[in-house]
Amino acid sequence: MLRKILQTSRAACRAHTGTGRARGQSLRILNHIRGAGGDWSIGELAQALSMDKSTVSARVHELLNEGHELVARPRRKDRVSGVLVRPVGLATFQVALPHAGAGK
Repeated sequence: MLRKILQTSRAACRAHTGTGRARGQSLRILNHIRGAGGDWSIGELAQALSMDKSTVSARVHELLNEGHELVARPRRKDRVSGVLVRPVGLATFQVALPHAGAGK
């Protein structure tokens, strides 16, 4: 039974990836976080975007593994369920600023 479920799950994943649907879902997630800011749990993203949690989970993990601008944030309670979660947010890049006396 478990083997059959895994095969079905893999087939569904390949179908989304092959059609480009997965990429569109990833972009929806990134665009939402870019626009809203802050950090988001999988459940919070699923609720905000009206997507299945399993779909959001798959896309978030792909984005994290691909090294995109999405990064894991410190654990906190989920705003939807109250369960302790590891939310994701945009990576913050620090830019070195010139010293006040530089160039004199």
